[in-house]
Amino acid sequence: MSDKPQIEVLEERWVEFYDDAILAMLVRMDGMPHVLVPVRPICHVLGINWSPQRLRINRDEVLRSCVIKLITQVPGDIQRREHLCLPLEYLHGWLFGIGATQVNAEYREKITLYRRECFRTLSAAFQAELLLPDTSTTPTAPPPAAEQGMTLTQIYDLGMAIAQMAKQQMDLEGRVDATHALATDAQGLATHAHARLDKAAEVIRALQRRTAMLEDKLHPHAYITDEQAAHIAQLVKALAELLGEQDRSKNQYQGIFGELYRRFGVSSYKLIRIEQYDAVLAFLEQWRGSVAGGAG
Repeated sequence: MSDKPQIEVLEERWVEFYDDAILAMLVRMDGMPHVLVPVRPICHVLGINWSPQRLRINRDEVLRSCVIKLITQVPGDIQRREHLCLPLEYLHGWLFGIGATQVNAEYREKITLYRRECFRTLSAAFQAELLLPDTSTTPTAPPPAAEQGMTLTQIYDLGMAIAQMAKQQMDLEGRVDATHALATDAQGLATHAHARLDKAAEVIRALQRRTAMLEDKLHPHAYITDEQAAHIAQLVKALAELLGEQDRSKNQYQGIFGELYRRFGVSSYKLIRIEQYDAVLAFLEQWRGSVAGGAG
């Protein structure tokens, strides 16, 4: 990756992680899909000084060789800037170089949480995109019927696989002996099977999101217009400034966008659907009113 690969940003997505929202970007790099994660916003939510971390990345031979510079804009910033990004598969290498004793006591539990679960959450959020052929470019004409059926076929195959796993699990549980040894073995197999079922369910949900995105791209008027998106961005900015007057220790933009995405099931405010627009305006206005009333 140090040879300056050709990079095309396909999507910027905020992924919910407990009380935080992590910015990640799906890109096409040398013809293959990858997930890149800007490092500086994570330093901010962990209460870590960015400058020493940038120097640490540049000193590390492996991290330095794979770091990517991309132009993007994060909440709380008024313009797009160049950010250092790490490929998702190398994010753990950076996080595990931050010891709990290196951060303030109030952030120690959070850094442990990030080291343990952040990679798994981000990889699950982009699993379908990394498995399926790219559909990020709006087609000029509807794709062939065989291509449209590809995603549904994969969903069907996964569903059949889950059903087969469930049947095997029921058969296994029916043959479990009363002895302690066999019961222990069955419990281990059940745990493994449940983990596989949970994994398959995550893939199905991601495939369903991907299918919905493809349908939306075939019907572009399903999304709000650029003017409506700009209006929402202005309301978020006004609300963030109002909240910032009460508490300047938090990234208010990130909190507002995170709640907006969680409540309306989207990964970007530009992907809000037409039928959700009035509800989004009402939600933001009600929030602003409650904050203004509390301040008064």
